[in-house]
Amino acid sequence: MECAITQLTWGELYQAAGLLWERQKGKGWQYIYGVPRGGCSAALLVQSLAHRDGQSIMVLDEPDAAGTTLIVDDIVDSGKTLRPFIDQEYTVDALYRSRQAPKEIAPHAVRVNGWITFPFERNERNEGTGAEDLVIRLLQFIGEDPTRDGLRDTPKRVLKAWKEMTVGYGQDPKAILSRSFDQSHDELILLRGVRFTSCCEHHLLPFTGTAAIGYIPSPTGGVVGISKLARVLECFARRLQLQERLTKQVADAITEALSPLGVGVVIRASHSCMSCRGCLQPDSDLITSVMTGMLRDSTPARAEFLSLVNL
Repeated sequence: MECAITQLTWGELYQAAGLLWERQKGKGWQYIYGVPRGGCSAALLVQSLAHRDGQSIMVLDEPDAAGTTLIVDDIVDSGKTLRPFIDQEYTVDALYRSRQAPKEIAPHAVRVNGWITFPFERNERNEGTGAEDLVIRLLQFIGEDPTRDGLRDTPKRVLKAWKEMTVGYGQDPKAILSRSFDQSHDELILLRGVRFTSCCEHHLLPFTGTAAIGYIPSPTGGVVGISKLARVLECFARRLQLQERLTKQVADAITEALSPLGVGVVIRASHSCMSCRGCLQPDSDLITSVMTGMLRDSTPARAEFLSLVNL
């Protein structure tokens, strides 16, 4: 489903910090260290709550001993930020935890779904999602100046492009294939030359190609509008993908929706991760196929499908 954006207020942040402090007070912490950058605000909020309760606790620029320093962050996502501290036997906690956060890291933090924006991530117009900062940091990482004229609006453009390229997360393949027509047809139906662009989940680089999508209708089932075959491919392609998974997802969706006698999907694509980095093979392409039912088990049906695909 589409990623929701939640704009947190300072009040909500203060409430989450209160819950964190309730979990940690009375444990004798002398110091608190906030993991840069978001954890710094979390540390200051927790410190203010400790002082309110009459407990002296100091915010450090660098963590002290594991037994005396509490490590805090604003949110746990993958857990990579806090994992090194856990390995050094520090106690860690966080204000929030995402749905995919490891269960053992800050398990009692407030759980959130989707993308959240913290108050300290607002820009001067009091708008933004915080994700723009990630693009800015990436530009800085490669040695660029994000403030120069050509890059000033790049973070917004990148986010807009990524929302467009991943729109498939908000689309339902079942809904796309839900309407069928009561038309008797007992031969292969094949749509070829369906162009698509997807994004490889390993390097976040695009891969582009064409697909052939075919099925043999069930005698008791119907047929689907041919545009829906293209749309279901687009639904899955507009997500972070592996070509092998994309091929199977399209075949499985058609199988589930139409219960055909057989499904065949063949995808041929060129991958940027092969052409512009690594082994530098710009002329290479990858072919993946999934066949089910008669198109897998019947040699004549399989041969007919492959001959029409014209590989």
